[in-house]
Amino acid sequence: MTLIVLISGTKLSAQVAPENTYLTGSSYGRGWECNHGFQRIGDICEEIAIPENAFLASSGDRWTCNRLFRRIGEECEEVIAPENGFVDTRFGVQEIHCNWGFRKEGRNCVAIEVPLNGRLTEKNSVDGWVCLRGFIASESGCEPVAIPDHAYLTSDTYAGWKCERGFCTIKGKCMAIIVPSNAHINRRGDSWECNQPFNRQNDKCIEKLSRH
Repeated sequence: MTLIVLISGTKLSAQVAPENTYLTGSSYGRGWECNHGFQRIGDICEEIAIPENAFLASSGDRWTCNRLFRRIGEECEEVIAPENGFVDTRFGVQEIHCNWGFRKEGRNCVAIEVPLNGRLTEKNSVDGWVCLRGFIASESGCEPVAIPDHAYLTSDTYAGWKCERGFCTIKGKCMAIIVPSNAHINRRGDSWECNQPFNRQNDKCIEKLSRH
């Protein structure tokens, strides 16, 4: 036991500290803390029991599982990667990832079946593959993109193609935009807008009336 003398105003008081502690020098609270490797249980300090495959944290007040192990209750359980997979640690969390060409299915890593005219991808994809340029995903795999007249291939549309400037999409085709008088093709090239000082009214551009 350790005898601690606390000074409060003009009064002196003595307090007995338990074993495996050190004095904090503070007149507030208990006046002691547990030594490195011990934890407070009630009014005593007990040595921290470190399970197998673990180590004492640098703070000295808890234990942490070794790499490739995770805490389950008061023990450390090994994190086992499935075949064709590996374990990676991110922000202290053990995560299981699949090798290139495989995807997670439950706790396993299964080979990705890439259809004809498709390829593997690292982008967000449920199946782990995308179609090659000029092809679009369907229930049967990757089918050629049917490009209408006055259109070109693109990867930023659902259909896989986009109309050329001056044309707009109507029922799967690219139709020429009819620009009325006092108007011009807009910035995107898929519609028209009125010149200044005209306002759009239905399919025409009407001059603004000045107020006096």
